[in-house]
Amino acid sequence: MSVSEPGDAAGKPPLAFMALPSPRGDTRAIFYHCLAVLTDLLGADTGPDEPGTRAWYHKTWTAIGLGLRARETLPGQFFDALIRAGIYDPNPSRNAHVIKPAVASFGCLRVQTALLGYLRNGTNAERAGGRGRGWWTREKPPDPDGSLAAVRQAWFEAALREFVANQDIDVRCSILPGLPLSTRRYPAELHGLVTEATSIARAHPHEYVRHRVEIQVHV
Repeated sequence: MSVSEPGDAAGKPPLAFMALPSPRGDTRAIFYHCLAVLTDLLGADTGPDEPGTRAWYHKTWTAIGLGLRARETLPGQFFDALIRAGIYDPNPSRNAHVIKPAVASFGCLRVQTALLGYLRNGTNAERAGGRGRGWWTREKPPDPDGSLAAVRQAWFEAALREFVANQDIDVRCSILPGLPLSTRRYPAELHGLVTEATSIARAHPHEYVRHRVEIQVHV
């Protein structure tokens, strides 16, 4: 499914975004383990169904959702479990179910810092798994000391470097939608990387990357 942006006053047609492609790697086993960890922490019973089956999957997500909503705050051992479940969820629009509770209990700064850590130091699957995860942390809570703004800028700069240096298709497809490609968003020493990233995207063999860059350069 594509999402359209409104056309401009000059009557240009709306921009239709291509859907973010599914990752090539299969990390379902890790994701199922992440869900099992969360159900254990919540003390939830998902029944005897085999992990990975439709019945198990439905019961597990239902149990996790009910368990998280029933708690006003979560103890510390939930943090890594929530973040990893969000990172490894193959559906980038569903991970709000675990990322938002992490933000509510542990704060936006800690969650964004963790996502930045996966971008910098994770496996390619974890870097690509961060696609869309930052969107759920972009509400604008108070930021009196500028810490959130600093982490967000650090994410942009790390994402720019990763996009240029890492040839993994899943990583590049994942990073690009949230990557500003305007030099005004970066310090002068990174302007050359912005130009390089734009050139890489425009010549990329993957249709999604070539399509998306023409939107990103105007954002």
